[in-house]
Amino acid sequence: MRASAARTPALPRRSVARLGGVVLATAITLAPLTSPAQTPEGDSGIDLLQPSLESNPRHPPRFHRPGERATARENQTPLPGAFTASQIYTTPIYGSPTGFGAGDTGFDSSNTARRKRRPRRRSVTNEIAPSQQVTFAPLPALMPPLRPKPPPPRKPPPVIYPAKAAARRGAALPPSPEEPPVSSNPTPEVHPLTAADRRGGALPMPPPEYFEPFASALPLVAATPITPPATPSPTMPPPNTLPPGMQPLRPLPIAEGDPYTALGIRAGSFVLFPSLDLSGGYSTNPERMPGFPSAAYFVGGPDLKIASDWDRHSLTADITGNYSLYGGDLVPSLNAPYFNSKVDGRIDVSRQTQIIAENRFLLTTENPGSPNLQTELAKLPIDTDVGGTLGVVQEFNRLSVAALGTFDRAVYYDSLLTNGEKASNADMNFNQTAGILRLGYDLDPGLAPFVQVQEDERIHDLQFDRSGLQRNSVGTTALAGGDLNLFGSLTGEMAGGWVFRSYEDPTLPDISGFIANGALTWQATRLTTAKLTAASEVYETIVTGASGQLARDVSIEIDHAFLRRLVGTASAGYGTDDYVGSPLRDSRYFVSAGLIYTLTREVQVRALVRQDWQLATLPDFSFMATTYLLGLHLQR
Repeated sequence: MRASAARTPALPRRSVARLGGVVLATAITLAPLTSPAQTPEGDSGIDLLQPSLESNPRHPPRFHRPGERATARENQTPLPGAFTASQIYTTPIYGSPTGFGAGDTGFDSSNTARRKRRPRRRSVTNEIAPSQQVTFAPLPALMPPLRPKPPPPRKPPPVIYPAKAAARRGAALPPSPEEPPVSSNPTPEVHPLTAADRRGGALPMPPPEYFEPFASALPLVAATPITPPATPSPTMPPPNTLPPGMQPLRPLPIAEGDPYTALGIRAGSFVLFPSLDLSGGYSTNPERMPGFPSAAYFVGGPDLKIASDWDRHSLTADITGNYSLYGGDLVPSLNAPYFNSKVDGRIDVSRQTQIIAENRFLLTTENPGSPNLQTELAKLPIDTDVGGTLGVVQEFNRLSVAALGTFDRAVYYDSLLTNGEKASNADMNFNQTAGILRLGYDLDPGLAPFVQVQEDERIHDLQFDRSGLQRNSVGTTALAGGDLNLFGSLTGEMAGGWVFRSYEDPTLPDISGFIANGALTWQATRLTTAKLTAASEVYETIVTGASGQLARDVSIEIDHAFLRRLVGTASAGYGTDDYVGSPLRDSRYFVSAGLIYTLTREVQVRALVRQDWQLATLPDFSFMATTYLLGLHLQR
């Protein structure tokens, strides 16, 4: 021990003293730099500028000789976030991964304990290492595609003013507005334009309800905003009593539309629908009297309908005329003309205000076998009616008010007797003025109830008639009903009420009773259409002791399209005539069936068979008649 101690060289005392001073000075100098949050480690003796190995210091990386096989550890794909040296044939990935520049020796500046990660469980399946080696962390995967945004809610349909236009027959609502495209370009215009807007185009013909004299509504055209109340001529005979050849057979509209409907002729801003009816028939009792002979007859006459093509206002006309020519020596002769003209106009002052105007002219004869005809007539007398209507219709939101005034002039021409003399009918001439007030409310787009009150006065040219009676009178008519457009198949207007007429002569009784007016069309199927019509009127009479003739009629018609070219019609009707103040009363019945076959758009063949019965309290006015009719209808 001593020997070894002797061999150890002893440090000089000056060197020990110097070394102790250096250590003391260094400790004093570094004392202010210490921090309570960090514990400095001893100097490792490594230069701070020298890069440190990123791997285990005990196993530093080394170069491989050419052809030398790398170890399995070096062939493994580096962990994400780990920095590895670039290898040959490996595509480098540039950029700084997370935590680049930090050592992997566990140094943490916060001096907190590092949690140990749990070892990952290896899956049973064999993992296939990617063939491509990367230098840094792999790029993040692509984001899944975003779900498309749901389409924005569609805007509500536009509000139409006046509101009643949406519930009117034939009215079509505009389509709901779509969202505008994301572009500053305007919406492209679609061609071709509507056929009615092009030169030479044809408008659809107005519905048949318009051309019927006793329809309680006057739909001028499909764009009519407000329907005025009907004002039929006070001398128009009941619809069920007209001879079959007096009015042409008009089929009801079919849901699928008529492919052979008339196209019309455009004349400026109007569209004309001309037609011609040529019919031949045979009647077992044309004079409607018991025991009279049968006869053949011929009826021919033109027809013209006019419809305006304007954005605002409206003008529509229906002009019908014919002449009936009977064979054989009938007394009285039934050869007579018939002419009925009606022109309706509407001026749209504003959306809520319209001015209604109507002009009508009627030339007809009394029905054969009527009690209003004198005895020993050589031919049927002619009577005319010239009248007009003027009024205004105003809408207040859902409430509509119509105020109209009417005037009619009825003239009865002299009768020609079998002895060659003429009998005057001037005592039957009269003027009628009337005022109509109608209030309607749009309860629902398909239901618009209304009430209508009419006050009228009839003033005759002569104070006393042939019987010495004063026929001047005043009347009141009250109706309550509704304008219907239900289920898309039931359209029209029907009203019921009460009529009262008081006469100037105290010996003439007042007339009062229930009445009904209107027309309803039901589209039962696409090929079948049914129509119900009701009409009531108080007519003047020359029956002794009777104040007037209260006529009430109801009829139903059914049309069915067997083929596009073949349409079958069937109708039945019932009517009563009450001669108030006289024991004379009668009941009328009829049934009919017909076919309409279309050869071309311009030519139709029509056939009709009709059976009439009349049962009266007096035997001279009861009869039965059968009529056969075959005709040709030409239209353009």
